[in-house]
Amino acid sequence: MKETPINKNSNSLYPKKPFEDLDDESWQVSYLDIITIILGFLIILLSVSQIAKPEFTSLSTVFGNSSDKTEFLTTPIEEIQEELERLLQPQIEQGRLIIYKDLNDIRIRFKGDDFYTSGSASIQGEGLDLLNHVIRAFQQTSYSDFNIEVEGHTDNVPISTANYDSNWELSTARASNVVKYFDRMGLEEDRLKASGFADSRPLVQFDSFGNPFAASKEQNRRIVLRLFYTSEGLQKRANDEALAANDESLPEVDITSPEPESQADQIAKEVLSIATANKNKEKVEVPEPIKEEIVPPTPTPEPVTEPIASNELPNIPSFLDENITCSYSVQVGSFQSLAAGFQVANNAETKTGLNFEVASNNQLYSVRSTSVSSFTEALNSYTKTSEELDESSVGLIHQCYQGGQKVPTTLEYQIQFGAFQNQENALNYTIELEQEFQIQTYMNRLSNTYNIVAGPYDSRERVIEQLNSFKAKGITENIFIKPVNESMLDYKYAYQLQLDSFSSINEAQTVSNRISETLGISSTILRSKDGAYLLLTERSMDWNETISKYQRLKNRVPSSNPVIYFLEYI
Repeated sequence: MKETPINKNSNSLYPKKPFEDLDDESWQVSYLDIITIILGFLIILLSVSQIAKPEFTSLSTVFGNSSDKTEFLTTPIEEIQEELERLLQPQIEQGRLIIYKDLNDIRIRFKGDDFYTSGSASIQGEGLDLLNHVIRAFQQTSYSDFNIEVEGHTDNVPISTANYDSNWELSTARASNVVKYFDRMGLEEDRLKASGFADSRPLVQFDSFGNPFAASKEQNRRIVLRLFYTSEGLQKRANDEALAANDESLPEVDITSPEPESQADQIAKEVLSIATANKNKEKVEVPEPIKEEIVPPTPTPEPVTEPIASNELPNIPSFLDENITCSYSVQVGSFQSLAAGFQVANNAETKTGLNFEVASNNQLYSVRSTSVSSFTEALNSYTKTSEELDESSVGLIHQCYQGGQKVPTTLEYQIQFGAFQNQENALNYTIELEQEFQIQTYMNRLSNTYNIVAGPYDSRERVIEQLNSFKAKGITENIFIKPVNESMLDYKYAYQLQLDSFSSINEAQTVSNRISETLGISSTILRSKDGAYLLLTERSMDWNETISKYQRLKNRVPSSNPVIYFLEYI
């Protein structure tokens, strides 16, 4: 290495020692830096290629570009809202429902009073009609992959009944029944969810002065459908769109012959022909009807009373027990058809002036008078009915149930207009009935059949009046009355005879001894709550045995007044 001479000038800024010359190989440092960067980049690419085997076209698909992710999370909520508002415009204008957007969700709000009676979770006819319109709208929208959460909301009035301990149970049951109806109508169950909120989320509570609104309870009682997407649903949507894009790139197939008309199209044409026929005042013929018995019937019915097979006596509370509250009604027979029950009830009302309804235990239809809480009043009605009808099958029903236990009631009814195998045709027919005849109906799905029904109706008189009204409008074919299945309970009977009633125990004992000696019928004496001494046989599960004792008493002891007890239990 050469040395440069030292500057002799004392004022020079250079040091007084020689500099070394610059190294001619300094370029190697930059070269090594570039090589290191390239090597690191290649290592990154190699590691990524081991994770994702499919070939990618851009780094954003590997590292998840934020702009792509934002586009992926976009939902078609606005489009769904616009379509639903268009499809449900008549119901919105009538004030029967409200559709609005809530962040990334759509909500459809109904009045709770249109769906349920106070303290009940059974959906009423008007609510079912609204749900049918909503289901039809869901089927006609361009999107069918959103989830549906049904929210039940109540007012703040406390409730405690045999079925619902509080508003939490009531609101949950109401929402669950809507979900069950959606499921029966064909909506996928994995899209459905039920939630009950009781009165924890009031819609309206106080005004600007802190005073409760007068109508707040009515507005807070509501059913809300929340339509929303989950991350899994969005992922599925993206995959479906990708598959659809690939399908569009495939060459088109030349179809030279048209497809044959489907059965659904044929049925749809038949539905249209029904509307045209009605305009010309012709009789309506429902497509694909399922034949059913039409009420009222013509044949004279024969009462049927089946003995209970079990030999063991059930534990049935007695009207003589302390702290037991019972209700009573007069039964005039049991029958195998609803039509027979209607005919007997009408005949009993005409002859006695009492009101009679029909109950069912899913096996027989029982005709019974209006239930009362007074045993004396019921016994008087029994005596009057027995004299007018002269029937040995007339009996006094005892409904003595422990607190909180569900008690059988008389039937609720529906009017069925027809049945369809195709859900869309059934929905279309409900709309036709509303538009052409102003009749609100709904679908009741049983297995693979969609029944078109109206109701429910809580009395025999009301449903017959409504049936006649529909027939007067021109609908006379394939329309009939049927019971609401939920109003049936599997109740049974034990039997007992009241031989007579006495004011003193000595009189009762004398008659008891005489009947035992002459007829071989044993009895016991019990004092009722009103002080009377009742002469009663032992309870029995055998109807034939009970009616045999009754006939022997009537024939051999004319002065006796035997009464047949039907001790109802579940």
